[in-house]
Amino acid sequence: MTANTPEAMQALMAPRSIAVVGATERADASSSYVMKNLMRFGYQGHIIPVHPKAGTIFGLPASPSLSALTHLPDVAVIGIAADKVIAALEEAGSTGVKAAVVLASGFAELDEAGRERQRQLVEITERYGMAICGPNCLGLFNLGSGAALYSSSLSTNLQKGRFAILSHSGASAIALGNTGRFGLSHIVSSGNSAATDIPDYLDFLATDEDTSAVGIVLEAIREPEKLAAAMEKMHAANKPVIALRAGRSTRGAQATAAHTGSLAGSNDAYRAFFRRVGIIEVPDMDGFMETVTLCLTLKDRPAKPGVAIVGVSGGGVAHVSDIADDVGLWLPDLQPETGARVKALLPPFATPQNPLDTTGAVFADGGIYRDVLHALADDPSIGLIVATQDAPAGLDDFCASEYLGIAEAVSEYAVTGNVPVVFMSNLSSGHHPDVEARLSNVPVLRGTKSALTAVRSLITRSHAVSWPGKVAAIKKALPAGALTECEAKQLLAVEGLPVPREQLVTSADAAAEAAKQLGFPVVMKIESPDIPHKTEAGGVKLGIASEVQARTAFDAIMANARAYAPDAALRGVSVQEMVTGGIEVLVGLVRHEPFGFGLVVGIGGVLVELVKDSAFDLVSIDLARADAMIGDTKLASLLEGYRGAQKADRKALAELLVKVSDFAARYGDDIEAIDLNPVAVLPEGKGVRILDALIIPRKMP
Repeated sequence: MTANTPEAMQALMAPRSIAVVGATERADASSSYVMKNLMRFGYQGHIIPVHPKAGTIFGLPASPSLSALTHLPDVAVIGIAADKVIAALEEAGSTGVKAAVVLASGFAELDEAGRERQRQLVEITERYGMAICGPNCLGLFNLGSGAALYSSSLSTNLQKGRFAILSHSGASAIALGNTGRFGLSHIVSSGNSAATDIPDYLDFLATDEDTSAVGIVLEAIREPEKLAAAMEKMHAANKPVIALRAGRSTRGAQATAAHTGSLAGSNDAYRAFFRRVGIIEVPDMDGFMETVTLCLTLKDRPAKPGVAIVGVSGGGVAHVSDIADDVGLWLPDLQPETGARVKALLPPFATPQNPLDTTGAVFADGGIYRDVLHALADDPSIGLIVATQDAPAGLDDFCASEYLGIAEAVSEYAVTGNVPVVFMSNLSSGHHPDVEARLSNVPVLRGTKSALTAVRSLITRSHAVSWPGKVAAIKKALPAGALTECEAKQLLAVEGLPVPREQLVTSADAAAEAAKQLGFPVVMKIESPDIPHKTEAGGVKLGIASEVQARTAFDAIMANARAYAPDAALRGVSVQEMVTGGIEVLVGLVRHEPFGFGLVVGIGGVLVELVKDSAFDLVSIDLARADAMIGDTKLASLLEGYRGAQKADRKALAELLVKVSDFAARYGDDIEAIDLNPVAVLPEGKGVRILDALIIPRKMP
């Protein structure tokens, strides 16, 4: 029997009866907090304190053990020390309890003994089909039923609502749950999430009638396939998921011998995964609050990507448009008929454009502002309007009253307008309460960047999952040991990837003969599994145009390599046909667990790490996504024929990306990273050539 069945999750998230193991009235005990929270929040189900000495606890009759109960609880809150948890959990499972909350720390977050304890916990839950919150957690709170299985003080100011918070971090759950900006259906502080994790909670919430949107605060994703499957259910229920992730700094990026590793860190992998499963990622808690507010209060989702900015100050709307550009919002030019309507409504000195300064005329007549909104809404490019108006909370009531007409105009428009509208303060402190009181039917956002990022996220959010999970492919193994460039290219060629002709030689005379057969000019490179970056070693010679030059180049390359790496295994020199006239591109693969491989494409050559212009996605990809990745880089302009240059073969580069993605599916079990740099993208119709290849074998534990 597997854990986290619908029955077990129902018992955990909406229990009808609760046993508190280790219940006590001692003020500092975690079980004491749970008991007091259940009573403070009016939980109407059956509460059973469990203590070996029985008696009464907080006036409720106690049981000496779970086994002694005649009626089993839905959930057991285990509020005892870590070294006693396993025995208590075994008792709960063996008696038929379907769910538990394990509050104690001292598990995998601690040491080897803790990791073994957590392994036992998982084994018990799987054996008995239990859902478990924790260990090392604060617990959970169902605000609708008052089931406050929470080992910390809970504010009675918490508002009931339709938003659920799932958090690996207890402190973050407390902070975000108490903002006062939105009401809550559930708070879950899941701690180590050893047996029941974010995907399991999402599965439950997808069908929960009290929840309209979910926010997750996570430290790691362990099973991307499960999370992708849960997101399928959330999309089907039209419930957005907003994610705030800890550990996004570049210091967490994977460092390898490949250039690709410096271009694609773990944050890129998470961002790509979120995009592909339709999770809205936010950068910080401010962004979290604005995005949640927007998701919960926006009546209609934008049907078009264009955004109109409206304000009463030229400088003010210019500032907002600057931030809109920074976060990637599209502010389309107004159609001529829209401009004519707006011009007819405003004073002669007003300029009908997007962003729009309505001028101070709207303070005297809020109806003008309302009619402007309707005119903008009829523009075929506009999918959402941002009414930006500061009315600081520190104003006195008289000064605040000057803004009430604008707020009322926006509220009136929201009833009959063709596209949704949001009301935004540039200040994170928000609006004067009298102004906000006029906007009960309009999303009210705070802080320019956080608010506009929320708008962008909502507009661009995918409503479908494009994460493929495990890709079916015939698995193949790499040759044993480190691969030289020639060996890497031979392997790539077998799999249909385009490489130049070349010969490996071990003498100066053989180099001259190979160069003659291939045709001058040629390129000559050191061949060694121990020298991945040959240029730095003086191991590359370009433009060899004669047999004499080939002999001289062979001797120089061997001498340079020996001086650079005295202990390196030198297998000779590769003589290669020289490909000219192409645009240099980097194509690479880098492993990012638990997602597998990420694919990178960008400007290549020796300056790749200096330029750092690249696009990233997780494999596998198709041709459309490959072309979109190219379009996300400056390569797109170069390939199109920058400043009169010949147009390059973008289609062939996109096809190469798909082939590299397929290569990862076949050989990925043995690979840590791949650098194809440079790849020459030849003139349109001429294809591409992989000029240098580095395949780094995976280091197995």
